[in-house]
Amino acid sequence: MSPADPASGLLAPAAVLEFSDDLRYADVEPLRDFLAARLGEIADATEEGTDAQFTATRLRDITSDDCVSLADQLSEWEQVVEAGQVRRPGRTQTLRQNLGRDWRKLTVTASRFRDHADFNPRWRPLRYSCVEHAEFVEQAMHGRSSGSYEDGPHP
Repeated sequence: MSPADPASGLLAPAAVLEFSDDLRYADVEPLRDFLAARLGEIADATEEGTDAQFTATRLRDITSDDCVSLADQLSEWEQVVEAGQVRRPGRTQTLRQNLGRDWRKLTVTASRFRDHADFNPRWRPLRYSCVEHAEFVEQAMHGRSSGSYEDGPHP
């Protein structure tokens, strides 16, 4: 069974995304397709050779690359999950942090199109990697904000 095979209950996409640890390879393709369509529409609607078209085309291409990168990371993450090594220090924890950060970049872009009929409310930033991370941050912050970070406090 491949890591991306949703037949494994452990690796099936979560019904509701609450933590970045719940992200799976299968979560990326619909988001990638949605963003490619929306950003492609913008690129196609701009006059050829203009700065606006260059910018729209580059955003579309960079976003596509970010989706591929996140999918690759999720393939690696699924192997970590299958092996029961989610608490392993070092590279695994860096991978966990990157999943949340990279998902956030893509979902913030997608949120620009939240009124589109094909937008999925599942596509939203995930503040914490897991319940333990949420509890740790909440306890450490004692309800205080750590300052501004894009659209909210830094986790």
